[in-house]
Amino acid sequence: MNDSDPGKGSAKSQLKLGLLQHNLGYLMRVARNVVMQSSGEFVGDLGYVTGQITLLGLIAANEGTAQNDLGRALLMRKSQVTGLIQDLVARGLVERSAQGADRRFNAVKLTPAGEKAWHQARDRIGRHSASLLVEFSDAERDELLRLLRKLIATNLQEVDFELD
Repeated sequence: MNDSDPGKGSAKSQLKLGLLQHNLGYLMRVARNVVMQSSGEFVGDLGYVTGQITLLGLIAANEGTAQNDLGRALLMRKSQVTGLIQDLVARGLVERSAQGADRRFNAVKLTPAGEKAWHQARDRIGRHSASLLVEFSDAERDELLRLLRKLIATNLQEVDFELD
């Protein structure tokens, strides 16, 4: 097996998971790693760092939202969101404006270039999700996504998610 790419190799590893097969933390960590490892095939050439495409999507769905609200929705520190937003602003994809009298609170929205970038990325992340769930029936896919949304909504109570 190649040390630099633990998911690839000529021989398939066989490991017992034991109690970890029922451990949500382990399963979510590995699932996230699977998603992240394969995302480069779909969006790697767009030049975004982790989180920026998600930010574009949240801003597109919530024009004029506060940066602080985006941070809460992503469980990110204010400084992390600020850095990602600053890069998107520098690229001409996002505009910030002071929210009220306090200039520390910024509302953000996509520029026309940001809308174009989001549409390009959105199509690719849709294909990425479809590739990950190709072995799932429509009912299984819908149930998995419903359960993940429920997990998030019940454990991230400081954000009121509006779901379709």
